[in-house]
Amino acid sequence: MTTPTRLTSRRGFPLWLLPELKEIREKRTRLRISQRDLAKSLGVSQSIIAKIERNRVSPSYSLVRRIFTYLDSVRATEVGRAADVASRPVSSVQFDDAVQKAVHTLQTTGFKQLPVRDDDVWAGCIYERTISRHLVETNDPRSVLRKQVGQIMDEALPLVAEETPINALIPLLQQYQAVLVTRKGRVTGIVTNADLLKMIS
Repeated sequence: MTTPTRLTSRRGFPLWLLPELKEIREKRTRLRISQRDLAKSLGVSQSIIAKIERNRVSPSYSLVRRIFTYLDSVRATEVGRAADVASRPVSSVQFDDAVQKAVHTLQTTGFKQLPVRDDDVWAGCIYERTISRHLVETNDPRSVLRKQVGQIMDEALPLVAEETPINALIPLLQQYQAVLVTRKGRVTGIVTNADLLKMIS
């Protein structure tokens, strides 16, 4: 288990929030970043990076934090972006479409959910499981199929930018079945857990 590095603020208060300093070299070499390039990106000298990695200097908390933040951002970029795994085009239904149309679209596409649009607004999401629940809770299934999608839809899916690192999507996909991907406010794709599995298969 990694022991956090103990650093102190200017007022002498202990700061425990960062990994051990030895991890700087480990992360840097794993990402194939030279000391020179790391120093240049941070606006410090290469000798400072070398001394930190050799434990020859006591760096400030802010500098160590900047180093780890930079290395983590590079790692996130290497893992990939939301745009790299998003499925296109995005299949959707309108707020006032009949549930029957949503069922047909779900069966045709093989998706488990469909974003719901109300004109240009992404107003909600309709799930296969939600439709199934409504069907088994009524004595007249056909009445459910005649309802508007907006009457039984769930909350809208989260929106993330195309540049969002894939590892930032994982917590969202633990709460939602899908995430919509956007560029300059326009939805360009959708990511599900199945898309993440394709990336590693």
